[in-house]
Amino acid sequence: MVTPSLSDQNSWWRDKHLIESDPLIATWESSSFKWRPRIVETFQWDVNVIYSLRGPRQVGKTTLVKLKVRELLRGGVDGRRIFYWTCDQVESSEKLTAIISEYVEWARRFSKDRLFLFLDEVSAVKDWQRSIKYLYDTGKLRNCLVVVTGSHSIDLVKATESLAGRRGEVDKLGENLPDKILLGAKFPEYVETRNLEILRVLRRLNLLSKRSRLQLLGDLAKGEIQKSIHELRPYMKDLHGLFEDFLITGGVPRATHSYISQGTIPDIVYSDYVNLIIRDIARWGGNEVYLRQIMQRIIETLSSQVSWNALKDETEISTHDTARWYVDILKNSFVVSYIHQLDKDKGVPYYRKAKKICFTDPFIFHALKWWALGERHPFDGSMEFLGIPEKKSRLVESVVCDHMIRLLFDLEPSPQFDYTTKLFYWESSKKREVDFVAKLENAFLPIELKYKPVIHRNDVYGIIDFMKGGKSHKGIILTDDALVEGRNYLGIPVSIFLLVV
Repeated sequence: MVTPSLSDQNSWWRDKHLIESDPLIATWESSSFKWRPRIVETFQWDVNVIYSLRGPRQVGKTTLVKLKVRELLRGGVDGRRIFYWTCDQVESSEKLTAIISEYVEWARRFSKDRLFLFLDEVSAVKDWQRSIKYLYDTGKLRNCLVVVTGSHSIDLVKATESLAGRRGEVDKLGENLPDKILLGAKFPEYVETRNLEILRVLRRLNLLSKRSRLQLLGDLAKGEIQKSIHELRPYMKDLHGLFEDFLITGGVPRATHSYISQGTIPDIVYSDYVNLIIRDIARWGGNEVYLRQIMQRIIETLSSQVSWNALKDETEISTHDTARWYVDILKNSFVVSYIHQLDKDKGVPYYRKAKKICFTDPFIFHALKWWALGERHPFDGSMEFLGIPEKKSRLVESVVCDHMIRLLFDLEPSPQFDYTTKLFYWESSKKREVDFVAKLENAFLPIELKYKPVIHRNDVYGIIDFMKGGKSHKGIILTDDALVEGRNYLGIPVSIFLLVV
């Protein structure tokens, strides 16, 4: 008989209908933001594979897992073939081995069919991969599909790399990868979830298809505006409003639900996220005071060129290597991203020159800004920040950066994907800057953000300078709501651009 402690987290062993009363399922059902992440579609549930699912805190990894458990139960899978375990309180890999062994031995008394194991926040267990490796080698994971989740990129990646050759039937996955990343909802997913009318339009225009979206981007890079772009123009007011909301809530479900249902986001939503980040950083040996100081500097220099050495200015951090360590920890915790300046002649980044650091999500930015700057109320602070056009534009630039990184991964999905070799900023000899340059096969796509309704001639100078050297598509200027065709560029509202890429 399996111990009662294991059944505590698997109520569906007693009655499959008990999954409906799971707190996360109940919260999702009552939510104003019932987001279904597109990444779910990339899993194959009929193969014996060890998947990893990593991503930032609070974006819904556990909810996604619980929804899948419910789907399996509704599909007729015997509840005893489904095992869920949250690993936060598992003190060692040996204990993890014992827990999984006990479950598998018990479940095999009832069924020889595929078992589904969900190990949540497994990266909280030191050397957890040793447990999986042992169980795989001893045959305990034969005919099992395993999903392990974690909130730190490097930890989970390095651990799964040590399982090479022990990931199961990976060859049956086709183009899909066994390692998944769940980030907050992209703006298109945000729109699709909140506005059913626009969702119907996107379906009619076939813009839910990744292939169609990539084709549309290719046409924009050639200076061609597809008919579908014009057909979205009547919804510009709705899209603009949704984008304004997105700059407050980001793609974080809990924050979005609070904002939709209450018109505000309670302090506890921000503090819960911040506390998790502080705990994670401490686990990696970070100092909370240094973290606060480096966060202040990242906020001050948001979307601007900054070197590691300059980033430590006005902090107690003594070396640029330490400053970089904190930024990399934040990067691997899915808090920030950074891009390098492009060496256009070689098509590679200048690693030693200044970087541009962006946040991966608006809510994450607002939460950490409130904590780092000691603001009284985070929601009020976010609204005050967004009320200043220049500051708001910097946050919009972070959103564009995050969406471009995701797009470039979609173009070349690979475990070795490194966005810093695909996305850059650029500066001419005249110090004219292009906010983003995306490397698309053998050509570059320059993208400039001008979050305002009217485009002036001097707004295009950076793109014009960039195009003089050849090897470039037409430029794209992202506007507030203007749709214009210029000789060297297309101007397109940022909300429409993000929606279709």
